[in-house]
Amino acid sequence: MELNDLLRRPERWASVLGWATLAGLEFGLIGPFGSYASHFFTRLVYWTLLFWLGSVLLWPCVVAALALGPRRGLPPLFSGAVVILVACVPLAMLGAAGTHLFWPVRAAGMHMFEWYGLTIVVALPAMAALLWVELGGARLLPPWHHQTVPDSTPARGPAPEPPEHLLANALCLQMEDHHVRIHLHGRSILHHAVMRQLVETLDERRGLQVHRSWWVARDAVRGWQLDGRSVSLTLINGLRVPVARNRVALLRERGWLAEPLQAG
Repeated sequence: MELNDLLRRPERWASVLGWATLAGLEFGLIGPFGSYASHFFTRLVYWTLLFWLGSVLLWPCVVAALALGPRRGLPPLFSGAVVILVACVPLAMLGAAGTHLFWPVRAAGMHMFEWYGLTIVVALPAMAALLWVELGGARLLPPWHHQTVPDSTPARGPAPEPPEHLLANALCLQMEDHHVRIHLHGRSILHHAVMRQLVETLDERRGLQVHRSWWVARDAVRGWQLDGRSVSLTLINGLRVPVARNRVALLRERGWLAEPLQAG
């Protein structure tokens, strides 16, 4: 399943809010963080509403981070964790406002940093569990996990290659976890494959792997930029692709960086 489907398809939202409802009911029954002393119905309403608000706020942010982070060369887990830490700021403010409404006496003795810490304690494991359920645990595990865990199943062959016409018209290839996104004119397709294996099938005269996560077709390059010591390519579809430092010399040798320098 593509990450965009998690936001566009109503059944995915129904699943997310369903899990949020279950979590809210569980917290309402347990009554954590001093809420147990209040009325049972009040606890259920408070925690269920808070988990609904948290899902509506955090879920799109996390999905966007997992989709956009790798395009900037950031690990998906890092991108997801950072966006949760940022999005927990307004969520903590909503939680504090709700507590002032339901339990003003308890809220009066707490500082905003305490609200933020409690929000992170709940939000991080909740989002991790939700991602595990909605995306599948295998996609969230780092690559070294798969390399070290023994597997009793027979070894599989190489990942299936996409249709040749897709690779023939590809502007660039982008690695996303255990998938490769094939960028075409006006659209992109996510394909389950190994980046290295796909690049080995492509002619170097047509394009080069400019970064561990990127292969770029020569005809797709519109220009290049230098931002400090970092070089990036600007493609005809508007994408800006980072160039690994150990590939800069090769690109210069092949004439990719022959145009006058453009500052970023």
